Order: sequence, then structure tokens, then C-alpha cells
Amino acid sequence: MPVIDGMELLKSTKEQFPLIEFIMVTGHGTIERAVEAIKAGAYDFISKPFKRADMLRIVEKALEKFSLARENSFLKQQLAEIEHQKHNFIGSSSHAREIKSLVRRIANTPSNILISGESGTGKEVIARMIHNNSDRMDKPFVAVNCGAISEHLMESELFGHLKGSFTGAIRDKEGLFISAKNGTLFLDEISTIPLNLQVKLLRALEEHEVLPVGSTKTYPIAARIIAASNRDLQKEVAENRFREDLFFRLNVIEVNIPPLRQRAEDIQLLTTYFIERMNKGLNKNVQGVSVEALHALQAHSWPGNVRELENVIERAMIFCDDELILSKHLPPMFLAQENNSPTSLKEAVAHFEKKHIGTILTLTNGDKKEAARLLDLGVSSLYRKISELGLEK
Repeated sequence: MPVIDGMELLKSTKEQFPLIEFIMVTGHGTIERAVEAIKAGAYDFISKPFKRADMLRIVEKALEKFSLARENSFLKQQLAEIEHQKHNFIGSSSHAREIKSLVRRIANTPSNILISGESGTGKEVIARMIHNNSDRMDKPFVAVNCGAISEHLMESELFGHLKGSFTGAIRDKEGLFISAKNGTLFLDEISTIPLNLQVKLLRALEEHEVLPVGSTKTYPIAARIIAASNRDLQKEVAENRFREDLFFRLNVIEVNIPPLRQRAEDIQLLTTYFIERMNKGLNKNVQGVSVEALHALQAHSWPGNVRELENVIERAMIFCDDELILSKHLPPMFLAQENNSPTSLKEAVAHFEKKHIGTILTLTNGDKKEAARLLDLGVSSLYRKISELGLEK
């Protein structure tokens, strides 16, 4: 290299192409030179002579980091296209696309909507999406968790009360139905409303008016009603804990949100979203997650759904001092899952093949022909391996 040396080439190239990973190889390695190379952006620094296996391991890790950086860049572009991210349903899976399509279709209808799904799946997010995509978007969005209101105060909270109507009623109170005006009233955990109040709620929905506690005069309401429940309301009806007529009145249109374990392909985009959102608050510069950590996240059952994932990523970022979240940064239960490795030789080989072929497919963006070339396999053999190892996704 007669014009510039390797260090100058590294610095110049990293300025123009920051995603490219450099491995510096030298026959005159010193600690000072190695530190300089790493600071300049080299992935690793290795002195001659070296073992072929060591170099292959470093190259594989560098390729993995490059692939993650490229994928992360793509995910950031996707997130940049999402306006008002806090109130958008993050995901690109078939389930997520179906939900977004349904939201666009129903947003401007005046009909009541019931959102069902396990806790933590994002029911309020969907309710806000419906509101923000409707002609009511500039009107109030009033959200109430019915399960958080004591039974003896619920009627007053929903319908309002007059001064002196009960002990502690020192002034007139406007209920949530009225304060929502022409906007949207979101009734979360609707199944927790007592049966005696369900009758009054049904009347309010049918007559479009409410009767405040202590009043003989009704007041008109114009808010659109969106209800949500993490319980199976049809089962609640069958067991006489929820009125059937109220269920039908609420369930004009149902939006069912699948649990996170059924849309694992959304985990990477969700993880990128949470990292982007938390970096500033935690004073971090995390760029993504390693392949191993991502596989661990995708294999988890997520009983707490998206809310649990958000908490796991926040914890991982607190313990992460690198650019990537690694398996070791995840909670102990993920490490236990990872350590549950295959014991027999046959299982170990299959485990390695699945991981290695999956990594190559990621690097080639799913290009089977290019992946087969890199793996030194026939294309038909690769397709057979993909089928045997369950790598179709």
C-alpha cells in the first residue's frame, strides 16, 4: 500500500461507509496500535501468526454485526414512516397488517367497537389509533380503566352527579360520558362493571343520554364508545357475570388482538422501537440486539405480551454498555432457556445447522441461491434443509 497505510484506509472508509466492518491484520501488532484501530472503528485487530479458526470466528461475528446494522437501519426507516408512534400499533406481521387494515375501515363509523385481547397486547393503542384516524381526531379522547374505579364511585364517574346527592358530593360533577363530548370514550376492562350498573350503561348506549346521580333530568351524549376486555365476554355472559344485551350492544364491531407469542415476527420491529424510544431517557446509544438475543426473545412465550417485552428491553438497556443487547443482558429466565441446549450429537448437529443456515439466510436477505453458494450446498439441498429445520419463515 504505497499511498496510504491500513489505518488511514480504515479512517477514510469508515467516514464514507460507516456500516462496513474492518478487521485489521498486522505482523507488527502493539497494544497502542490495536487501541487506535478500535477507536477508529475497526471491529477487531489481530496479529500474525493467527489460527484459521480464530479468523473465521471473528469474520462470522463481524458479518453478523454488519447484518444487524443493515437490518437495524431498515427497521429505523420503517419506524420513521410511523407518525405519532406512541399511538400506533407496531408490527409488520400478517396479524398486524390485518388489524391496521381493519382500523382504517372502521375508524369513521359511529358504531360501538369492542377490542379483545390478553393484558399487555395494546388495546388502548388500538383505541387511540381508531380515534386518531377518524373525523373525531380533534375531539377529546377520554380513557377510563373500569377496574380501577371502586364500585360505589363508578356510577358517579361515568354519569356524573349533582351536589348533595351523596356524602362527599360537595359540587356538581360532569361524568365521563359528557366530558368526552363529540370525541371517543374508551372503557377499558369493561367486564369489571357491576351487573346493576350494566343496566344503566346499556340504557345510556341505547338512548344516547345519561342520568347523573341525584338528578331527574337526562343529558344527551354524543361520544363514540370503544370498550375493551382481557376476558372472554361470551364466557362471562354464559356464567351470568355480564349482560348478554350489553355484550351485543358493545360488540357491533370486534377487533381481536393476538398475543405476542402468535406474532413473534413483530418482536424485532418492536424491540427496535423500544430501543429508539429509550436511548435518550437512559442516556444510551444502543443500536440493536444480537442474533442470539433476538432468537431468545422470539422463543419466549410472553405471558405479559408487549408490555412485558418493553420492560425486558428497558432492563437489558440498563445493563448494556455496548452497542448491542446481548443474551447476557436479558433477565435470568432467558439465560436458562438458552442453556437448555441439546444433549445428543444428533440434536447438537441439528441445532448448529439451524442456527448457521438461519444466519446465512439473514445475511443474504433470504436469497436461497446466494445462501446455497455460501453454504456450498445445492439449492435443492438447501430447500430440503430449510423444510427439515423449520426455517420457512
